[in-house]
Amino acid sequence: MPRLVSSFLLFASMMAMSVGAWPANVFAGDEAVGVLESFAASYIGEWRIDGKTFVVEEGADIPVAGPSPPLGADPPVNGQLVRVKYEVREGVRYVTQIQLLGIGPESVQDGPHLIWRDADTATMITMVDGEVVRTEYDGIADGDELATPSRAVPVVTVGSSSALPAATWPDAARILAVSDLEGNRETFLSFLRGNGVVNQAGAWIWGDGHLVLNGDIVDRGDQVTELLWLIRRLEREAAQAGGRVHYVLGNHESMVMAGDLRYIHPKYRYSTDRIGTSYEDLHGPKTELGRWLRNHNSVIRVGPFLFVHAGYSPELDRLGLELDEINRAIRVGLGPPAWPAAGKADLRTGLTWHQQGPHWYRGYFPRYAEKWGGRPSDEAIASILDRHDVEHIVVGHTVVDEVGPIDGRRELIGIDVAWRDPSEAEGLLYDQGRLYRVDGAGQRTSLDAEEAMAPAE
Repeated sequence: MPRLVSSFLLFASMMAMSVGAWPANVFAGDEAVGVLESFAASYIGEWRIDGKTFVVEEGADIPVAGPSPPLGADPPVNGQLVRVKYEVREGVRYVTQIQLLGIGPESVQDGPHLIWRDADTATMITMVDGEVVRTEYDGIADGDELATPSRAVPVVTVGSSSALPAATWPDAARILAVSDLEGNRETFLSFLRGNGVVNQAGAWIWGDGHLVLNGDIVDRGDQVTELLWLIRRLEREAAQAGGRVHYVLGNHESMVMAGDLRYIHPKYRYSTDRIGTSYEDLHGPKTELGRWLRNHNSVIRVGPFLFVHAGYSPELDRLGLELDEINRAIRVGLGPPAWPAAGKADLRTGLTWHQQGPHWYRGYFPRYAEKWGGRPSDEAIASILDRHDVEHIVVGHTVVDEVGPIDGRRELIGIDVAWRDPSEAEGLLYDQGRLYRVDGAGQRTSLDAEEAMAPAE
Protein backbone atom coordinates (compact mmCIF):
# COMPACT_ATOMS: atom_id res chain seq x y z
CA MET A 1 0.00 0.00 0.00
CA PRO A 2 1.24 3.53 -0.69
CA ARG A 3 2.26 5.53 2.36
CA LEU A 4 1.13 9.15 2.79
CA VAL A 5 4.25 11.02 3.85
CA SER A 6 3.00 14.57 4.23
CA SER A 7 0.47 17.08 3.00
CA PHE A 8 0.55 20.88 3.22
CA LEU A 9 -1.04 24.03 1.79
CA LEU A 10 0.37 27.02 -0.06
CA PHE A 11 -2.00 29.99 -0.33
CA ALA A 12 -2.50 30.74 -4.00
CA SER A 13 -2.41 34.51 -3.67
CA MET A 14 1.08 34.37 -2.13
CA MET A 15 0.76 38.07 -1.34
CA ALA A 16 2.68 37.72 1.88
CA MET A 17 5.72 36.32 0.17
CA SER A 18 7.62 37.49 -2.87
CA VAL A 19 4.79 39.64 -4.20
CA GLY A 20 4.65 39.71 -7.97
CA ALA A 21 7.23 36.97 -8.52
CA TRP A 22 6.56 35.34 -11.89
CA PRO A 23 8.79 32.33 -12.63
CA ALA A 24 10.47 32.84 -15.99
CA ASN A 25 9.83 29.25 -17.02
CA VAL A 26 6.05 29.62 -16.65
CA PHE A 27 5.21 32.70 -18.73
CA ALA A 28 6.52 34.31 -21.83
CA GLY A 29 7.87 37.77 -21.09
CA ASP A 30 4.78 39.49 -22.48
CA GLU A 31 1.95 37.81 -20.58
CA ALA A 32 0.78 37.67 -16.99
CA VAL A 33 -2.26 36.40 -15.09
CA GLY A 34 -2.83 37.56 -11.54
CA VAL A 35 -5.00 39.27 -8.96
CA LEU A 36 -6.12 42.79 -9.84
CA GLU A 37 -5.25 45.16 -7.01
CA SER A 38 -6.15 48.52 -8.55
CA PHE A 39 -6.91 50.11 -11.92
CA ALA A 40 -7.24 53.60 -13.34
CA ALA A 41 -10.75 55.02 -13.08
CA SER A 42 -10.88 55.78 -16.80
CA TYR A 43 -8.91 52.58 -17.56
CA ILE A 44 -6.14 54.85 -18.92
CA GLY A 45 -3.15 54.87 -16.60
CA GLU A 46 -1.69 52.47 -14.08
CA TRP A 47 -3.05 49.04 -13.24
CA ARG A 48 -1.61 47.01 -10.34
CA ILE A 49 -1.61 43.23 -10.74
CA ASP A 50 0.13 41.04 -8.16
CA GLY A 51 2.25 43.94 -7.01
CA LYS A 52 3.41 44.93 -10.49
CA THR A 53 2.52 48.07 -12.42
CA PHE A 54 1.10 47.93 -15.96
CA VAL A 55 0.27 51.02 -17.99
CA VAL A 56 -2.62 51.56 -20.37
CA GLU A 57 -1.78 54.48 -22.65
CA GLU A 58 -4.10 57.26 -23.78
CA GLY A 59 -5.60 56.35 -27.14
CA ALA A 60 -4.43 52.78 -26.93
CA ASP A 61 -6.45 50.33 -28.95
CA ILE A 62 -6.72 47.39 -26.58
CA PRO A 63 -8.37 44.30 -28.04
CA VAL A 64 -9.80 42.03 -25.39
CA ALA A 65 -8.16 38.60 -25.25
CA GLY A 66 -10.58 35.75 -24.78
CA PRO A 67 -14.28 35.64 -23.96
CA SER A 68 -14.63 38.70 -21.70
CA PRO A 69 -16.65 41.69 -22.99
CA PRO A 70 -14.98 44.95 -23.99
CA LEU A 71 -13.82 47.15 -21.13
CA GLY A 72 -16.73 49.27 -19.98
CA ALA A 73 -19.37 46.63 -20.67
CA ASP A 74 -18.34 44.70 -17.55
CA PRO A 75 -16.01 46.74 -15.34
CA PRO A 76 -12.91 45.30 -13.70
CA VAL A 77 -13.21 44.18 -10.07
CA ASN A 78 -10.35 44.37 -7.61
CA GLY A 79 -9.55 40.97 -6.15
CA GLN A 80 -10.50 39.11 -9.32
CA LEU A 81 -8.14 37.56 -11.84
CA VAL A 82 -7.03 39.46 -14.92
CA ARG A 83 -4.85 38.45 -17.84
CA VAL A 84 -2.69 41.00 -19.60
CA LYS A 85 -0.40 40.90 -22.57
CA TYR A 86 2.15 43.65 -22.65
CA GLU A 87 5.35 44.99 -24.14
CA VAL A 88 8.23 46.51 -22.20
CA ARG A 89 9.57 49.89 -23.31
CA GLU A 90 12.28 51.59 -21.25
CA GLY A 91 11.47 49.40 -18.29
CA VAL A 92 7.72 50.12 -18.32
CA ARG A 93 5.08 47.43 -19.03
CA TYR A 94 2.61 48.79 -21.61
CA VAL A 95 -0.59 46.77 -21.96
CA THR A 96 -1.58 45.47 -25.39
CA GLN A 97 -4.42 43.15 -24.34
CA ILE A 98 -6.61 42.72 -21.30
CA GLN A 99 -8.86 39.81 -20.37
CA LEU A 100 -11.12 40.00 -17.32
CA LEU A 101 -11.57 36.46 -16.06
CA GLY A 102 -14.51 37.35 -13.83
CA ILE A 103 -13.44 35.06 -10.97
CA GLY A 104 -11.37 35.37 -7.83
CA PRO A 105 -8.37 33.18 -7.06
CA GLU A 106 -10.54 31.12 -4.70
CA SER A 107 -12.42 29.80 -7.75
CA VAL A 108 -9.36 28.18 -9.35
CA GLN A 109 -9.25 24.36 -9.32
CA ASP A 110 -6.56 22.24 -10.98
CA GLY A 111 -5.16 18.77 -10.73
CA PRO A 112 -4.40 16.40 -9.33
CA HIS A 113 -0.94 16.16 -10.89
CA LEU A 114 1.18 13.19 -9.83
CA ILE A 115 4.90 13.86 -10.32
CA TRP A 116 7.25 10.91 -9.94
CA ARG A 117 10.54 11.30 -8.08
CA ASP A 118 11.56 7.67 -8.53
CA ALA A 119 9.91 4.30 -9.23
CA ASP A 120 7.65 4.30 -6.14
CA THR A 121 7.79 7.85 -4.76
CA ALA A 122 5.73 10.78 -6.00
CA THR A 123 4.35 14.20 -5.15
CA MET A 124 0.69 14.91 -5.79
CA ILE A 125 -0.07 18.59 -6.51
CA THR A 126 -3.66 19.83 -6.51
CA MET A 127 -5.10 23.33 -6.49
CA VAL A 128 -8.31 23.47 -4.50
CA ASP A 129 -10.24 26.73 -4.13
CA GLY A 130 -7.14 28.70 -5.03
CA GLU A 131 -4.85 26.89 -2.62
CA VAL A 132 -2.05 24.54 -3.64
CA VAL A 133 -2.09 21.20 -1.82
CA ARG A 134 1.07 19.08 -1.97
CA THR A 135 0.91 15.48 -0.83
CA GLU A 136 3.97 13.23 -0.64
CA TYR A 137 3.67 9.46 -1.19
CA ASP A 138 6.13 6.60 -1.12
CA GLY A 139 5.77 2.86 -1.60
CA ILE A 140 3.43 3.34 -4.57
CA ALA A 141 2.77 0.37 -6.87
CA ASP A 142 0.83 -0.07 -10.12
CA GLY A 143 -2.87 -0.36 -9.44
CA ASP A 144 -2.82 1.60 -6.18
CA GLU A 145 -5.70 3.99 -5.64
CA LEU A 146 -4.71 7.37 -4.20
CA ALA A 147 -7.21 9.72 -2.60
CA THR A 148 -6.94 13.33 -3.80
CA PRO A 149 -8.20 16.68 -2.50
CA SER A 150 -10.00 17.34 -5.81
CA ARG A 151 -13.80 17.26 -5.71
CA ALA A 152 -13.96 16.42 -9.43
CA VAL A 153 -11.31 13.67 -9.21
CA PRO A 154 -11.47 12.25 -5.68
CA VAL A 155 -9.45 9.10 -6.49
CA VAL A 156 -6.80 8.27 -9.07
CA THR A 157 -5.44 4.86 -9.97
CA VAL A 158 -1.68 4.66 -10.48
CA GLY A 159 -0.06 2.86 -13.36
CA SER A 160 0.55 3.82 -16.97
CA SER A 161 1.02 0.58 -18.85
CA SER A 162 4.35 0.32 -20.62
CA ALA A 163 2.69 -1.89 -23.26
CA LEU A 164 1.71 0.17 -26.29
CA PRO A 165 -1.97 -0.03 -27.29
CA ALA A 166 -2.90 -1.89 -30.46
CA ALA A 167 -3.56 0.32 -33.49
CA THR A 168 -6.04 -2.03 -35.19
CA TRP A 169 -9.43 -3.20 -33.87
CA PRO A 170 -11.24 -4.54 -36.97
CA ASP A 171 -14.00 -6.41 -35.14
CA ALA A 172 -15.56 -3.47 -33.29
CA ALA A 173 -19.34 -3.61 -33.85
CA ARG A 174 -20.42 -0.51 -31.90
CA ILE A 175 -18.37 2.67 -32.15
CA LEU A 176 -19.02 6.19 -30.88
CA ALA A 177 -16.51 8.83 -31.96
CA VAL A 178 -16.09 12.45 -30.84
CA SER A 179 -13.32 14.98 -31.29
CA ASP A 180 -11.87 18.28 -30.05
CA LEU A 181 -13.44 18.26 -26.59
CA GLU A 182 -10.94 20.98 -25.54
CA GLY A 183 -11.36 20.64 -21.79
CA ASN A 184 -15.18 20.63 -21.79
CA ARG A 185 -15.57 17.85 -19.24
CA GLU A 186 -19.13 18.51 -18.11
CA THR A 187 -20.53 18.68 -21.65
CA PHE A 188 -18.71 15.45 -22.49
CA LEU A 189 -20.15 13.69 -19.45
CA SER A 190 -23.64 14.91 -20.32
CA PHE A 191 -23.19 13.63 -23.88
CA LEU A 192 -22.03 10.20 -22.68
CA ARG A 193 -25.02 9.93 -20.33
CA GLY A 194 -27.42 10.95 -23.09
CA ASN A 195 -26.01 8.22 -25.35
CA GLY A 196 -26.01 5.46 -22.75
CA VAL A 197 -22.24 5.15 -22.48
CA VAL A 198 -22.05 6.03 -18.76
CA ASN A 199 -24.59 6.10 -15.95
CA GLN A 200 -25.52 9.11 -13.84
CA ALA A 201 -22.44 8.53 -11.67
CA GLY A 202 -20.23 8.63 -14.77
CA ALA A 203 -19.34 4.92 -14.73
CA TRP A 204 -19.00 2.90 -17.97
CA ILE A 205 -22.17 0.96 -18.88
CA TRP A 206 -21.65 0.51 -22.66
CA GLY A 207 -20.35 -3.04 -22.47
CA ASP A 208 -18.23 -4.00 -25.48
CA GLY A 209 -18.66 -0.65 -27.26
CA HIS A 210 -15.69 1.32 -28.54
CA LEU A 211 -15.46 5.03 -27.68
CA VAL A 212 -13.00 6.97 -29.85
CA LEU A 213 -11.67 10.38 -28.83
CA ASN A 214 -10.12 11.77 -32.00
CA GLY A 215 -7.63 14.26 -30.56
CA ASP A 216 -7.48 17.78 -29.11
CA ILE A 217 -8.91 16.86 -25.74
CA VAL A 218 -6.61 19.48 -24.18
CA ASP A 219 -6.27 23.30 -24.47
CA ARG A 220 -8.82 26.14 -24.49
CA GLY A 221 -11.21 24.77 -21.84
CA ASP A 222 -10.85 25.08 -18.07
CA GLN A 223 -11.31 21.42 -17.01
CA VAL A 224 -8.52 19.80 -18.98
CA THR A 225 -6.87 17.93 -16.11
CA GLU A 226 -10.17 16.64 -14.76
CA LEU A 227 -11.17 15.51 -18.27
CA LEU A 228 -7.92 13.58 -18.73
CA TRP A 229 -8.42 11.71 -15.45
CA LEU A 230 -12.02 10.92 -16.48
CA ILE A 231 -10.81 9.41 -19.76
CA ARG A 232 -8.16 7.40 -17.92
CA ARG A 233 -10.81 5.95 -15.64
CA LEU A 234 -13.17 5.15 -18.53
CA GLU A 235 -10.33 3.39 -20.39
CA ARG A 236 -9.91 1.06 -17.45
CA GLU A 237 -13.63 0.46 -16.89
CA ALA A 238 -14.32 -0.13 -20.59
CA ALA A 239 -11.54 -2.70 -20.88
CA GLN A 240 -12.90 -4.56 -17.85
CA ALA A 241 -16.33 -4.73 -19.54
CA GLY A 242 -14.95 -5.94 -22.87
CA GLY A 243 -15.09 -2.53 -24.54
CA ARG A 244 -12.45 0.06 -25.34
CA VAL A 245 -11.72 3.76 -25.09
CA HIS A 246 -9.29 4.93 -27.77
CA TYR A 247 -7.59 8.27 -27.24
CA VAL A 248 -6.05 9.45 -30.52
CA LEU A 249 -3.46 12.20 -30.10
CA GLY A 250 -3.95 15.50 -31.93
CA ASN A 251 -1.89 18.60 -32.57
CA HIS A 252 -2.84 20.22 -29.27
CA GLU A 253 -1.61 17.21 -27.31
CA SER A 254 1.73 17.40 -29.12
CA MET A 255 1.85 21.18 -28.53
CA VAL A 256 1.23 20.88 -24.78
CA MET A 257 3.82 18.13 -24.37
CA ALA A 258 6.34 20.26 -26.30
CA GLY A 259 5.69 23.51 -24.44
CA ASP A 260 3.70 25.44 -27.08
CA LEU A 261 1.15 26.90 -24.66
CA ARG A 262 -0.59 29.51 -26.82
CA TYR A 263 -4.01 27.93 -26.34
CA ILE A 264 -4.13 26.95 -22.69
CA HIS A 265 -6.89 28.49 -20.57
CA PRO A 266 -5.65 31.52 -18.58
CA LYS A 267 -6.35 29.78 -15.28
CA TYR A 268 -3.49 27.37 -16.00
CA ARG A 269 -1.03 30.23 -16.34
CA TYR A 270 -2.20 31.38 -12.92
CA SER A 271 -2.13 27.95 -11.28
CA THR A 272 1.27 26.91 -12.67
CA ASP A 273 2.79 30.17 -11.44
CA ARG A 274 1.50 29.44 -7.94
CA ILE A 275 2.53 25.80 -8.11
CA GLY A 276 5.98 26.84 -9.34
CA THR A 277 6.10 24.29 -12.16
CA SER A 278 5.60 24.94 -15.86
CA TYR A 279 2.49 23.59 -17.58
CA GLU A 280 4.52 21.45 -19.97
CA ASP A 281 6.39 19.92 -17.02
CA LEU A 282 3.05 18.99 -15.43
CA HIS A 283 2.48 16.96 -18.61
CA GLY A 284 6.08 15.79 -18.95
CA PRO A 285 7.52 12.25 -18.94
CA LYS A 286 8.03 12.36 -15.16
CA THR A 287 4.32 12.79 -14.46
CA GLU A 288 1.54 10.21 -14.44
CA LEU A 289 -0.56 12.10 -17.01
CA GLY A 290 2.47 12.84 -19.19
CA ARG A 291 3.51 9.19 -19.34
CA TRP A 292 -0.05 8.15 -20.11
CA LEU A 293 -0.43 10.70 -22.93
CA ARG A 294 2.81 9.61 -24.56
CA ASN A 295 1.57 6.02 -24.62
CA HIS A 296 -1.27 6.73 -27.08
CA ASN A 297 -1.58 6.33 -30.83
CA SER A 298 -2.10 9.01 -33.47
CA VAL A 299 -3.65 6.85 -36.21
CA ILE A 300 -5.86 3.83 -35.54
CA ARG A 301 -8.24 1.50 -37.35
CA VAL A 302 -11.45 0.65 -35.46
CA GLY A 303 -14.06 -1.35 -37.36
CA PRO A 304 -14.35 0.04 -40.91
CA PHE A 305 -12.88 3.42 -39.92
CA LEU A 306 -9.43 4.98 -40.01
CA PHE A 307 -9.31 7.55 -37.20
CA VAL A 308 -6.75 10.35 -37.48
CA HIS A 309 -6.99 13.74 -35.84
CA ALA A 310 -6.34 16.12 -38.76
CA GLY A 311 -6.13 13.99 -41.87
CA TYR A 312 -4.20 11.28 -43.71
CA SER A 313 -2.46 12.98 -46.62
CA PRO A 314 -1.59 11.42 -50.00
CA GLU A 315 2.05 12.30 -49.22
CA LEU A 316 1.86 10.19 -46.06
CA ASP A 317 0.27 7.37 -48.05
CA ARG A 318 3.16 7.44 -50.53
CA LEU A 319 5.58 6.63 -47.71
CA GLY A 320 3.94 3.19 -47.46
CA LEU A 321 4.05 3.08 -43.65
CA GLU A 322 2.00 0.74 -41.50
CA LEU A 323 -0.02 2.21 -38.63
CA ASP A 324 2.41 1.02 -35.96
CA GLU A 325 5.29 2.65 -37.85
CA ILE A 326 3.44 5.97 -38.02
CA ASN A 327 2.56 5.89 -34.33
CA ARG A 328 6.09 4.95 -33.33
CA ALA A 329 7.57 7.82 -35.38
CA ILE A 330 5.18 10.33 -33.81
CA ARG A 331 5.99 9.16 -30.28
CA VAL A 332 9.67 9.74 -30.97
CA GLY A 333 8.85 13.28 -32.12
CA LEU A 334 6.78 14.29 -29.08
CA GLY A 335 8.57 17.23 -27.53
CA PRO A 336 10.02 19.28 -26.21
CA PRO A 337 11.04 21.18 -28.20
CA ALA A 338 8.07 22.44 -30.18
CA TRP A 339 8.43 23.05 -33.89
CA PRO A 340 11.93 21.63 -34.47
CA ALA A 341 13.25 22.71 -37.86
CA ALA A 342 14.18 19.18 -38.84
CA GLY A 343 10.71 17.95 -37.88
CA LYS A 344 9.02 20.31 -40.30
CA ALA A 345 11.40 19.65 -43.18
CA ASP A 346 11.01 15.94 -43.84
CA LEU A 347 7.69 14.10 -43.50
CA ARG A 348 9.16 10.65 -42.87
CA THR A 349 11.28 11.80 -39.93
CA GLY A 350 8.99 14.65 -38.82
CA LEU A 351 5.51 13.16 -38.70
CA THR A 352 4.68 14.94 -35.44
CA TRP A 353 5.15 18.47 -36.78
CA HIS A 354 5.10 18.30 -40.56
CA GLN A 355 2.20 20.03 -42.35
CA GLN A 356 1.37 16.82 -44.20
CA GLY A 357 1.44 14.78 -40.99
CA PRO A 358 -1.58 13.29 -39.16
CA HIS A 359 -1.72 16.05 -36.54
CA TRP A 360 -1.94 18.95 -39.04
CA TYR A 361 -3.13 18.02 -42.54
CA ARG A 362 -6.31 19.88 -43.69
CA GLY A 363 -6.40 19.00 -47.38
CA TYR A 364 -9.81 17.29 -47.25
CA PHE A 365 -11.55 20.63 -46.73
CA PRO A 366 -12.09 22.83 -49.82
CA ARG A 367 -11.31 26.10 -48.04
CA TYR A 368 -7.90 24.80 -46.95
CA ALA A 369 -7.01 22.36 -49.73
CA GLU A 370 -4.80 24.66 -51.79
CA LYS A 371 -2.54 25.46 -48.85
CA TRP A 372 -2.21 21.76 -48.04
CA GLY A 373 -1.22 20.62 -51.53
CA GLY A 374 -4.56 20.62 -53.30
CA ARG A 375 -7.74 18.56 -53.05
CA PRO A 376 -6.85 14.85 -52.90
CA SER A 377 -8.15 12.92 -55.88
CA ASP A 378 -10.65 10.11 -55.49
CA GLU A 379 -7.83 7.75 -56.47
CA ALA A 380 -5.60 9.11 -53.69
CA ILE A 381 -8.33 8.60 -51.09
CA ALA A 382 -9.03 5.11 -52.43
CA SER A 383 -5.35 4.25 -52.05
CA ILE A 384 -5.41 5.20 -48.35
CA LEU A 385 -8.60 3.21 -47.76
CA ASP A 386 -7.19 0.16 -49.54
CA ARG A 387 -3.87 0.32 -47.72
CA HIS A 388 -5.55 0.12 -44.32
CA ASP A 389 -8.59 -1.96 -45.35
CA VAL A 390 -11.19 0.60 -44.24
CA GLU A 391 -14.26 2.28 -45.73
CA HIS A 392 -14.03 5.74 -44.14
CA ILE A 393 -11.45 8.19 -42.80
CA VAL A 394 -12.71 10.11 -39.75
CA VAL A 395 -11.07 13.42 -38.78
CA GLY A 396 -11.43 16.24 -36.28
CA HIS A 397 -9.16 19.32 -36.22
CA THR A 398 -11.22 21.37 -38.71
CA VAL A 399 -14.56 22.65 -37.43
CA VAL A 400 -17.67 21.46 -39.28
CA ASP A 401 -21.26 22.63 -38.91
CA GLU A 402 -22.38 19.10 -38.12
CA VAL A 403 -20.94 15.61 -38.08
CA GLY A 404 -21.05 14.15 -41.57
CA PRO A 405 -19.34 13.70 -44.96
CA ILE A 406 -16.68 16.19 -46.08
CA ASP A 407 -16.83 17.83 -49.50
CA GLY A 408 -19.61 15.49 -50.63
CA ARG A 409 -17.45 12.39 -50.16
CA ARG A 410 -18.87 9.72 -47.84
CA GLU A 411 -15.42 8.19 -47.48
CA LEU A 412 -14.36 11.28 -45.50
CA ILE A 413 -16.21 12.18 -42.30
CA GLY A 414 -15.63 15.31 -40.18
CA ILE A 415 -16.57 15.27 -36.49
CA ASP A 416 -15.06 18.46 -35.01
CA VAL A 417 -18.03 20.39 -33.59
CA ALA A 418 -18.29 22.84 -30.68
CA TRP A 419 -18.49 21.35 -27.17
CA ARG A 420 -19.21 24.46 -25.13
CA ASP A 421 -22.65 23.25 -24.05
CA PRO A 422 -24.70 20.06 -24.51
CA SER A 423 -26.85 21.55 -27.26
CA GLU A 424 -23.79 21.81 -29.53
CA ALA A 425 -22.29 18.38 -28.87
CA GLU A 426 -22.40 15.74 -31.60
CA GLY A 427 -20.73 12.44 -32.33
CA LEU A 428 -20.45 9.75 -34.98
CA LEU A 429 -22.17 6.46 -34.12
CA TYR A 430 -21.66 3.13 -35.90
CA ASP A 431 -24.20 0.53 -34.83
CA GLN A 432 -25.27 -2.68 -36.59
CA GLY A 433 -23.52 -1.58 -39.76
CA ARG A 434 -25.31 1.77 -39.92
CA LEU A 435 -23.89 5.28 -39.59
CA TYR A 436 -25.54 7.97 -37.50
CA ARG A 437 -24.99 11.49 -36.27
CA VAL A 438 -25.95 11.61 -32.57
CA ASP A 439 -26.57 14.59 -30.32
CA GLY A 440 -26.25 15.00 -26.57
CA ALA A 441 -29.71 13.55 -25.94
CA GLY A 442 -29.01 10.39 -27.94
CA GLN A 443 -31.11 11.50 -30.91
CA ARG A 444 -29.93 9.69 -34.03
CA THR A 445 -29.87 11.02 -37.58
CA SER A 446 -28.99 8.47 -40.22
CA LEU A 447 -25.98 9.41 -42.34
CA ASP A 448 -27.16 6.85 -44.85
CA ALA A 449 -30.61 8.36 -45.42
CA GLU A 450 -30.27 11.68 -43.49
CA GLU A 451 -33.55 11.02 -41.71
CA ALA A 452 -34.20 11.58 -38.00
CA MET A 453 -34.28 8.52 -35.82
CA ALA A 454 -35.66 8.14 -32.32
CA PRO A 455 -33.23 7.87 -29.38
CA ALA A 456 -31.94 4.38 -28.79
CA GLU A 457 -33.72 2.37 -26.11
